[in-house]
Amino acid sequence: MSLDHPLIIPIAAAILTVVLALAIWFRLRSQSIECRDPLFSPEYRAFLGQLDMAVRSHLSVFPRMPVTEVLQGSGHLSKFKNHCFDFVICHRREMDVLCVIQLDLPGRKGPGNDQLRELCHKAGVSILEYDRKPYRDVPSLKKEVFAACGINELEPPAQLQDNTQSKAENSDSECPKCHSTMKLTHIKKGQHAGRDCWICNSYPDCKGARLV
Repeated sequence: MSLDHPLIIPIAAAILTVVLALAIWFRLRSQSIECRDPLFSPEYRAFLGQLDMAVRSHLSVFPRMPVTEVLQGSGHLSKFKNHCFDFVICHRREMDVLCVIQLDLPGRKGPGNDQLRELCHKAGVSILEYDRKPYRDVPSLKKEVFAACGINELEPPAQLQDNTQSKAENSDSECPKCHSTMKLTHIKKGQHAGRDCWICNSYPDCKGARLV
């Protein structure tokens, strides 16, 4: 068909109309988006629950963290840009990485695992590996993870240490008005009878007080 054929313009216009209609349809068509359920495999969820019970008193657990978000450097690290640690164990307050955990999942065996262990060793991060099973002894798991993180199981958690320190500081109170020292007194009369109260040593010149 030559360019001067009388049907060339209508045919071209029809083709252009179809192309535009298809483009608009693909643009405006409704998209189905759903929440992924479940997020992890049964073995993974079971271990996550047991691990959380074991270490929640002192540590925080972060699942599926990219290797390059945990380790920094050059060399072989670029090979693991699409890999994740199954679990990363951090200090609850400072959020320092203390330990990483890998599960023996399908497709995990190979030279890549040896390289990842070597990288963790160079970074000074402990790495623990566990096989897949539906149940494991939580106290034993707690002992192993605490040892890898360098934590004494008998130490109180950081939050409890902070509370104890705060109580010790508050026990030697200073007057909120004149900042003098205060003495502990038992209230015998009035609205707060029967309670203990810190009273300024300058009383009655200063009436600063703080209920215990």
